[in-house]
Amino acid sequence: MAKAILGYDADATKILHARINTAEAKKPPPILYHYTNDAGLAGIIESGRLWFSDIFALNDPSELRHGLGIAIDLLKSKTTDARPEIATFASGFERFDLDAGIEAAGHFFICCFSADGDDLGQWRAYADNGQGFALGFDTSSLEDAFSKKKGKLINNHSPFHITNADT
Repeated sequence: MAKAILGYDADATKILHARINTAEAKKPPPILYHYTNDAGLAGIIESGRLWFSDIFALNDPSELRHGLGIAIDLLKSKTTDARPEIATFASGFERFDLDAGIEAAGHFFICCFSADGDDLGQWRAYADNGQGFALGFDTSSLEDAFSKKKGKLINNHSPFHITNADT
């Protein structure tokens, strides 16, 4: 089992690094937009801060679950008669997902941005059905705010460009 876990860790690391390299190869736009309603705008202006939301309190926390599903499917695909321990590990990982282990294992908070300052779907979903606001932020300033403290990099804070599966 230990050998299977080490093999999984090595494979997962390769996949993660490939994804990060692909994401980092694409330069982010100079301005990122945050769509919000009037209450959100007031909160941002009054506090001078952006608010992050608990991913599991949102109407669609499926992005995180989707990633777990891909990992589980990959594990299952590596199962062979010669390596039944992979199936055991995959089954345990799947049980972890089904039993909401990810919710208990960590807290995930998000703040969403778009490269498009005039996207109908964003206006409808996040900006009060077109009655709200699209706030433009300098991308490099956002990256620095989330990854540096007093000009020095914060360990394990690494922003990178994310796109949806269709792009």
